Amino acid sequence: MREATPRSTRRWVAPSLVLVTGALVVATASEDGPTLCPFALTTGVACPLCGMTRAAAHLIRGDLAEAAASHPLVFLVVASVLVYLAIALSGRRMRNPRWTGTLWLGGAAIVIVVWLIRLATGTLPPV
Repeated sequence: MREATPRSTRRWVAPSLVLVTGALVVATASEDGPTLCPFALTTGVACPLCGMTRAAAHLIRGDLAEAAASHPLVFLVVASVLVYLAIALSGRRMRNPRWTGTLWLGGAAIVIVVWLIRLATGTLPPV
């Protein structure tokens, strides 16, 4: 019979996957890489999240100005990931799950508003 995985070990699985996947994606980001975004390839216009990987790569390299230029919401996304990791690693659950939906909708609204501003001002990344 197989032993059950201890709770303390299972708690690390999802955050570890997030960190490893994020690190791999960001480490391989380059300025001259191909566009992989289905929205951008279909419409010819950068999607609301286009530029985020390059922004995270710049942020990791310490180039804050270039990170903000690539996508101004990179700092919000990094803060959100850090909060998620802190909650996941603490083993606690959100007591009011309705807040989760509210946070997702609020985040999505912010992303759309910033995208519309970037679209209107011509500051979207090239496709």
